[in-house]
Amino acid sequence: MARGGQRGERHPSAAELDRFLLGEMAPGQAAPVISHLLSGCQQCRRAMAPLASVVFATGPVAPEEAPSSGTEYDFPMFKAFAAARRFAASTSDDGGAERGAGPLAPVSSPVHLEVLAPQQTSRGDMGPCEALLERSRNLRYSDPEGMVLSASLAVTLAKRLTSEWESSAEFLDLEARAWAELGNAHRVADDLMAAEAALAHALARSGQGTGDPLLLARIMDLTASLYIDQRRFDEARQLLDSVYAIYQHLGDAQAAARTFISRGLASNRAFDPEEAIGFLAEGIRQIDPAHDPKLVLAAVHGLLWSLVDAGRDAQADWLLSQARPLYEAHGERFDRLPQLWLEGRIACHLGQDEKAESILLRVREEYREADIAYDVALVSLDLATLWLRQGRTTEIKALLDETIAILKARNLQREALGALLMLRKAFETDQANAALLQTAATELWRLERSPLRRGRVSS
Repeated sequence: MARGGQRGERHPSAAELDRFLLGEMAPGQAAPVISHLLSGCQQCRRAMAPLASVVFATGPVAPEEAPSSGTEYDFPMFKAFAAARRFAASTSDDGGAERGAGPLAPVSSPVHLEVLAPQQTSRGDMGPCEALLERSRNLRYSDPEGMVLSASLAVTLAKRLTSEWESSAEFLDLEARAWAELGNAHRVADDLMAAEAALAHALARSGQGTGDPLLLARIMDLTASLYIDQRRFDEARQLLDSVYAIYQHLGDAQAAARTFISRGLASNRAFDPEEAIGFLAEGIRQIDPAHDPKLVLAAVHGLLWSLVDAGRDAQADWLLSQARPLYEAHGERFDRLPQLWLEGRIACHLGQDEKAESILLRVREEYREADIAYDVALVSLDLATLWLRQGRTTEIKALLDETIAILKARNLQREALGALLMLRKAFETDQANAALLQTAATELWRLERSPLRRGRVSS
């Protein structure tokens, strides 16, 4: 970046600003540009004006218009900055005399549907909407359907407030946050198409509001989580790099630490366990455990799984022994099952065959009883790996037959079923080996998007 004429600050060159606006910069190149622009540099804002007026020009967005089915909305870094750049201008006003008026209702208090009844509104009516959003976030680990319902009610209330206050920027921000939380709720409930549509609404509303960079970072963060579940890892990494730059600039250490955890889980699911170990370890080092113990559990679980995937089984075994109190204190049933699954995989890799078989059979049966067919298939392949080592091919054939029947009954992905059928045929013709079994297992992991396995981050 070029050196400026005042106080020795460094400014991006005109070419760099153009590349930034057009989304042509790599995340590492863009991070210092974002940091500089968020500082409110008037010189660079003037330099950006001609091209920015074209790049960021948009017409009015209908609040109910969603992306058509099967399309992907564009969310590059320069669009996220489009609203964040307006933050500098907003800092010179009075910030809204009544902004944030009214205490939030306690999360433990019931939120009644009466908040949506027609009545005269005031800025104090933000309180019930905020309570609904908080309630939705607090249900993310236990009740996905309740999470969606609470966020949907918040969107309805926020839209009414926006309408009655003539699209006040303050209420547009509130509506954007409500749409964002609804998108995250749909993601946690595994409705990824609805999640994408809701996040598109959040982006549109945020572009019409105050330009609060924390709101933009939140939407980008939640969209990155969606991209991870959609296995769009490069896009998720780009967003998370930008989110980290914003949080770091604004001094939000906990939010910045969370981005390390998200990057680590993304790397794990992209089959890069060594990179995942580095990000997760750094996130665990920086985050305050009391701030979100469930997130810490997700990070530790992801780190354990990454260690196993990287072949560092002795380290995983030691860390799991240290992490058991965390699982016991903050884990529900479907947190403890993956913990037990990990224990079985570690025992298998360490040659503790009897222990591994006992644990994996138990985990498989519990997933079967819970009707989580995909995880039944994944655990079955771990069992098959153990039994193949012991030469128990007849039992493997019976195991695969039962697993294929379960998947067929649930109408799960044809690709997953095809991988198992290919493997079953290989065993029938005596052509199966450890490499083929590993290939089938990798394909099933590539296809899965279950939140139960590795402690998906639920923001």
